[in-house]
Amino acid sequence: MTKRSILLSLGLSLALVVAAVIGPWTAVLAAPAGQSAGYITVVVKEGENLATYANLYGVSGYALLKANPQIKDANLVYPGETLVIPVVRSFTPSFTTPFYYTVQPGDNVYAIARNFQMDASVIAWANGLTNYIVILGATYLIPPGPHYHIVQKGETLQSIAAGLPGITMNQLQTFNDIPNPYGLLIGQYIYIPMFIDQQPMAFNTTVNVVPTATPAPGTAVPTAVPATPVPTPTPLPTAVPSTAVVPGNYLHIVVREGENLATYTFRYGVTGGALLAANPQLKDPNKIYAGDVINIPVVASYTPSRTTPFFYVVQPGDTMASIASKFEMIPDWINAANPGLTATPGVTILLPAGPHVYTVKAGDQLRFIAPLYGTTVDFILTGNDLPNPDKIYTGEPIFIPIRYGAAPMPYTP
Repeated sequence: MTKRSILLSLGLSLALVVAAVIGPWTAVLAAPAGQSAGYITVVVKEGENLATYANLYGVSGYALLKANPQIKDANLVYPGETLVIPVVRSFTPSFTTPFYYTVQPGDNVYAIARNFQMDASVIAWANGLTNYIVILGATYLIPPGPHYHIVQKGETLQSIAAGLPGITMNQLQTFNDIPNPYGLLIGQYIYIPMFIDQQPMAFNTTVNVVPTATPAPGTAVPTAVPATPVPTPTPLPTAVPSTAVVPGNYLHIVVREGENLATYTFRYGVTGGALLAANPQLKDPNKIYAGDVINIPVVASYTPSRTTPFFYVVQPGDTMASIASKFEMIPDWINAANPGLTATPGVTILLPAGPHVYTVKAGDQLRFIAPLYGTTVDFILTGNDLPNPDKIYTGEPIFIPIRYGAAPMPYTP
């Protein structure tokens, strides 16, 4: 059993782009010569390598090499070269293998992601959607993970793991930084890593997923034109609204309908134990009600931090997408932390404690990236599928899992 990961863990909540990888490396082999017509084929683009396809399609390097005997050096593939991906091209949703999805009326990338229990950043990354726009009728790849599971009443990590192929309760506990595997909160998000070289597995029946129409052979499929990223200025502290703090400079919140303690663990980067210690009036952690006042044991801050939550006053020209880009996050995560708010100039929004997505710059190494978040290379590896951690590429997204009870780490240019 091997453990690796790909972009975006979710910790206790939406944890893109990709996941720890579990599974035997020999479960999927290449089709015999002349019998690979039903398999996915790709034309290599500039900057891609075999690791790119392992992440996108959930296949091991071993399986890729078996499917492409013409490759003599696993480190050398060339733009324009056609490769066989030993995965059957399918439009039937699968929890463990990639499939294609045709955009339906009313869809957007966030709705599609929720439908398939994953973060929108995973789908955007897999399809090069830097602007998060999908086009009606277009077909997009839904990668094999990572996924997340929302805890239901009576569930434990053991019962959740029992429904997943080749994963143990201890692995789920490690991936999600959960001190007590028997003390889950209803509504808590559990990060499910990607599985390598697996057979298809249907989604849980509580999720409404259906196959989409397979485009007719030869049908041209429209694709979104990615927007050119615009550099944003280095974040600066913003004004302090007087209503944001209570005596002692700690936060307090009024519970909204549908929220629970798991909502606040993710939003504020605190453990369930710390929340209960700060709120001795709570007799049952699974029973809080709209209108209740909950103390959050986090110091109110308006200085941007990579590891702890802070407040930000929306500036003219800001959008949720531009704010997310500025603070190395996903718009969905910011929207979830600010129910009912929009990016209106002058409005104060909360930037949650994480997770973050860091884009590799020229000359970067994991040992340089980890200190920016006050963590270690090993911690970053739990959230990313990096076959060779000594080789990362300019423009590659690196998922930084959320840390709980962390000290502030200010942004640096």
